[in-house]
Amino acid sequence: MKKLTKTQRLHEVMARIYEKKTFTVNELAEEFHVSYRTMLRYVQELSGMGVPLYAEVGKHGGYSILKSFSQNKGTGSFKRVIKPMTTVVGFEFKAPFTAVYMAKVRIPLLWEELTSRANEIINPVNTEYRIGVSLSRSHIYHYIAGIEVTTPKLLPQDMVNITLPPREYVVYNHSGETSRAEIDDTYFFLLDKLRKQGLDHDPTAYTLEVFKGNHLNELSMHIPLK
Repeated sequence: MKKLTKTQRLHEVMARIYEKKTFTVNELAEEFHVSYRTMLRYVQELSGMGVPLYAEVGKHGGYSILKSFSQNKGTGSFKRVIKPMTTVVGFEFKAPFTAVYMAKVRIPLLWEELTSRANEIINPVNTEYRIGVSLSRSHIYHYIAGIEVTTPKLLPQDMVNITLPPREYVVYNHSGETSRAEIDDTYFFLLDKLRKQGLDHDPTAYTLEVFKGNHLNELSMHIPLK
C-alpha cells in the first residue's frame, strides 16, 4: 500500500471531520491508526488552516464543526451537466496546501481586483457571471478568480488563463454566505450527498464556483465527476 504524504493525510482527516461533524481526538486517532498526540497535532493544524472547529470541554467533550448555515441546506438537490471546454481569464492565487489559510485573505482581494479591471478582458462569454476555478484538495491550493472567454487573446497585465476540458459536473446552488469556510463546508456536504447516491467526484480536477454579478452572493458550485 502506498504511504500517504502528510498533506494527503491532512486532506483525509479534514474530509472525515466534515463528515462526522462531532468527534474526539481519540476516535480519529483510532480510526486513522495513529497516536493521540499525532492526531491532536493534525486537528490543531487544520484549525490553524481555517477549518472552523469548536472545542467542547467536559467528560463527554470533543470537537465540533461550527455551523452558520449548514442547517439551512436542507435537502437541496443537484443536477448533472456536461460542460464543454471552458477557458477562464483572471487573477491567480497559488500556495502550498498547508498554507491554505492564506486563501481567506488573498481570494477576496482577487475578486476586488477583477471587478475593477474586468473591462480589460477580451472575448468574454457573459460579463454578468464570474467564475472561480479551484483546485484546493491537493498538495497545491490553486484558485483563479476570473471570467469565462471564448478565446484567450492579449492577456491583460498580471492575469492568467486556464482551459479545462469538457467533462461532467454535478451542480448545486449554494445558499448562505460565500466566505471561504462556508464554501468549503458546502463542498464537503456535497461530497457526502454524492457518495450516498453512488457517485464519485474527481479530486484531481478543478471545481468551478459560478457567481452571478459582482456581489458574489449567488453561487452555483460545479463538482467534477470521474
